[in-house]
Amino acid sequence: MKNMEKKYKVWEPANIYDTADIGENTVIGMFTEIGNDVIVGKNCKIGGGVFIPHGVIIMDNVFVGPRVVFTNDKHPSVSGPWLPLRTVVMDGASIGANSTILPGVTIFSNARIGAGSVVTKDVSEGQTVAGNPARPIIKI
Repeated sequence: MKNMEKKYKVWEPANIYDTADIGENTVIGMFTEIGNDVIVGKNCKIGGGVFIPHGVIIMDNVFVGPRVVFTNDKHPSVSGPWLPLRTVVMDGASIGANSTILPGVTIFSNARIGAGSVVTKDVSEGQTVAGNPARPIIKI
């Protein structure tokens, strides 16, 4: 692991692959899996049971609720080429519990994802989305 000094906190058991890069003051919940080459920034909170595969970048001050699943291949198959897509979560975003983030999307700074949402498209800066598929919440 790149961060052998453990400037972050992991609640065991968790599975963090050797080439994952975790920023200082980040807290990772129990039963979370963080794949190879994943980047998690500083001051993040990653809930328990989260799955973050290869190709995901999470910037600073991001909240990822429990049981959130990131995916990295739009057309998974047992055989054939593996085509992972990059997914980015920018500074200050918040993802509610049990959400699914499809591959290749960007969740821009300070965006909010409601619990249980399925994010299929980019989420604009400061925008709040919810549902399946996730759609903008209209403030009344």
